[in-house]
Amino acid sequence: MSIKIRMRGKSKAGVAEVKALIKHPMESGLRMDKKTGKPYPAKFIETVEIAVNGETAVNAQWSGAVSANPYVSVKVKANSGDEVSIAVIDNTGSKGSSTLKLK
Repeated sequence: MSIKIRMRGKSKAGVAEVKALIKHPMESGLRMDKKTGKPYPAKFIETVEIAVNGETAVNAQWSGAVSANPYVSVKVKANSGDEVSIAVIDNTGSKGSSTLKLK
């Protein structure tokens, strides 16, 4: 299953603000199903990598403590016309990525 990501970004004076909304349930594995009494299986994003023109700018390690459908906003060194990409991997191996060209 692919993780869906919506991304926006704008560059001003050599600094770009990149915003991304990641559609993911972010289940920690600690919450119990009321009907069965068993925990929901853990499913959370482990790695978030943001790159500018193919060079890693941000590499974050997450855990089950992050809320569902997380929103990420970072500032990176980038100019208009540069390509910014985000890639995520969760603990079950599902991946997602998105790329945009800065205005």
